[in-house]
Amino acid sequence: MYTKKQKIEIYINFLLTLFVVEIFNFFIVRKGILTIYASSADLPWALPLHWLVPIWTFLYATLAIAGAKVYIKRPSHIRNFALAAWVIQLALNILWPAVFYYIPIPVITPILVTLLFMTMILFMFYSYLVDKVVVLYALPFFLMVVYKMILHWIFYILGLDLVLHMR
Repeated sequence: MYTKKQKIEIYINFLLTLFVVEIFNFFIVRKGILTIYASSADLPWALPLHWLVPIWTFLYATLAIAGAKVYIKRPSHIRNFALAAWVIQLALNILWPAVFYYIPIPVITPILVTLLFMTMILFMFYSYLVDKVVVLYALPFFLMVVYKMILHWIFYILGLDLVLHMR
């Protein structure tokens, strides 16, 4: 269906797309992350600051590979559902940090992350039907979404607002 050169171009395009999203998100969250880490001496729930970029780069790279692997499969309605879920999760990935750091309505962030969680479930389900290996590539990102979802709901339920002083 695709030549080897076309497949490589597809993988590169997916990787570039996700790295652009990562860079965009980095600029959105940079000030907030630095403020949160500077204002709290001990954040037992948070990744060490120097690990954030390598970990998120790895997560976005695996998600890009998962999307590309689905894209290169034979066109079908199942593949299209998987790709639609992949695009929706990408949009939610761009939206949630902006909402978390800049919109003062605390319930929106956990809801967005929950939608991201549900979209990742759909992506993994339909991807599994297309290519079982794709789920393994999407799994690290999915686990981070689960962690993020639990954390945001705990913040909301306990009434914690880490970025209140930034607003």
